[in-house]
Amino acid sequence: MRPSWTGHLRLSLVYCPIGLSPATTETERIRFNQINPATGNRIALKPTDAETGDAVDRGEIVKGYQYEKGQYVTLSKEELDEVQIEASRILDLTTFVDRASIDPLYVESPYFIYPEKGGIEAYRVVAKAMAAERKAAIGSIVLSTREHPVMVEPRGPGLVMFLLRMADEVRADEFDLPDTKIDPQMIDMASMIMKRAAGKFEPSAFRDRYQDALRELIEAKIKGLPRQKRAPVREPSNVVDLMAVLRKSLGESVKRGSGKKAAKDSRQGNLLLPIKGTGGRAKDEKRQTACRRKRA
Repeated sequence: MRPSWTGHLRLSLVYCPIGLSPATTETERIRFNQINPATGNRIALKPTDAETGDAVDRGEIVKGYQYEKGQYVTLSKEELDEVQIEASRILDLTTFVDRASIDPLYVESPYFIYPEKGGIEAYRVVAKAMAAERKAAIGSIVLSTREHPVMVEPRGPGLVMFLLRMADEVRADEFDLPDTKIDPQMIDMASMIMKRAAGKFEPSAFRDRYQDALRELIEAKIKGLPRQKRAPVREPSNVVDLMAVLRKSLGESVKRGSGKKAAKDSRQGNLLLPIKGTGGRAKDEKRQTACRRKRA
């Protein structure tokens, strides 16, 4: 795979030639073009002067920064190239931290880091040392004319890099929840539902149902087939009795897991069939014993 960026990884005085390749892709996503329905042709978006309406050649366009309303300072490609900094071609690893200490809100786009010819040995040394220390590296890189903080961590025999958001790009939460007491039984029931739905993270099981529906619609129109009508999406109703909904959800989780061995939990009986009074369960057991004796 052709790298989207090439340069050097730097650890103190150690330099290693590397290439970056995006670890994710959106090539399978359906993308639409703007079409003139009268002709069936694509709409051409030609750059024009916002004031005069005159067409402008793309090669003549320069970048501009609006410092006041309607006032711009323009920058040529040559001037922008002069602003290059050392980090433009260097992935600099400066600090090593525990991976768990990095807030997921700051983590975004992943890139695979591959060694270039002549840098394999240094690359392997850095990757193995990071794996041995179980640390993630914090550093910086310049991509698309912007310097990004990054996190680098070992992945198998290699390394993967994640762009990090700047502090001013992450908003503080504004949770304003009442501090009223919640019925502990409801929390227990919600926990039981989660336990019964426990599983493994399997990305291959994910489906974008909206994209699937779009593909079906597009294929049907290409083939001239009638469109399949789908049931209208129903908005969920407001929960009036949370306890009743939790009991119903717990019952549904029992049905879904009926073919599996149920997890043992001392609270299960009370959660499924809450019984008031201390002698209720004993009376039920005596009644069941008496019925068995009669059948015998």
